[in-house]
Amino acid sequence: MNNDSSTHTSRWKERRAIRSHGLSKQANAKNSNPVSEAEWPDWLPVYSDEEAKSKGEIGILADINYPFYSLLYKGSFIEGKAERGVQSDILKLLVVGDMVIFESSGEAISIKGVLQRHSKIARLYTDSTKRQGERSVEKVIAANIDIGVIVASTTQPQFNLRLIDRYMVICEYGNVKPLLCITKIDLEKSPGLPMYDGSNMPIVEVSNKTKEGIEKLKELLKGKACVFLGSSGVGKSSLINTMFGKEILEVGEISRKSGMGMHTTSSASLHLFKGDTVLIDTPGIRSLSLGNIDENSLKTYFHEFEEYAPQCEFSDCTHSHEPKCAVKEAVENGKIPKWRYDTYIRILDDIRREKK
Repeated sequence: MNNDSSTHTSRWKERRAIRSHGLSKQANAKNSNPVSEAEWPDWLPVYSDEEAKSKGEIGILADINYPFYSLLYKGSFIEGKAERGVQSDILKLLVVGDMVIFESSGEAISIKGVLQRHSKIARLYTDSTKRQGERSVEKVIAANIDIGVIVASTTQPQFNLRLIDRYMVICEYGNVKPLLCITKIDLEKSPGLPMYDGSNMPIVEVSNKTKEGIEKLKELLKGKACVFLGSSGVGKSSLINTMFGKEILEVGEISRKSGMGMHTTSSASLHLFKGDTVLIDTPGIRSLSLGNIDENSLKTYFHEFEEYAPQCEFSDCTHSHEPKCAVKEAVENGKIPKWRYDTYIRILDDIRREKK
């Protein structure tokens, strides 16, 4: 066991190097789309928090590079390998952040079950190969998250409000509290964000170069399980390195041609910060579909609507085309930011289009 995250990361990089030379390419491809817990097979032992206490030791999946993986257990990292058979099948269903029940025998460990997820970050998309009505697909990226740190840069790549709004919905969908972290304020001034007034989302501005805002971010994340989300190049890995005060993650470059970040992080990885804070780095995502969120539930993810929605003429009002809509009236009267409403309508239109 080793509780030093840099040592853990070094081993993790070694496995990546091995994998890049062809180890278990076919098996790894099969693990590229972990299923939602709603689709877990009946043979997988799943327990509540209370049930798990009597079943064995509980660890958190820290990284998965099939067939290798590691668990965070009592502040240390335990290395494991999923052999063929049940262990292999179980690992293919799980993601970083999943809590598992395990047993150890000498150097070997084996996963015996998994705890129910209390939250998740999932990428939602539409699978055109499925029949109408069964096209929504959910790719879970990380599980059991408290805070989703939505990282957006002021420049290089360009600040993208629409993508931030979608990340907020993804967080709400997975029962994760969003936090917006604006990076590279040393390169360009942070934009004003009045559209998020009333969203209950903390906003912190930071610079990895000058360290401005870093201590505030640490305090907001203290003692929580946090996942860093955002496009490639916005500074997610750099941010984690700055928090640790040393380089534990590779940092990608910005493409001169596109102005977008280059993909350095290829899978989620978990790191323990100061003994009580979990930081999970994720691959950059340049576009987000919301195919698994229906139009009737989308409105519940916009907290600004809550005060006015009960006053709508129709109980199932989508706040788009219906008459006597209290939400639209609140927008017209300046009680709800117009930008937030416009974003809601854009996402609603996207969902309707993706469902066709």
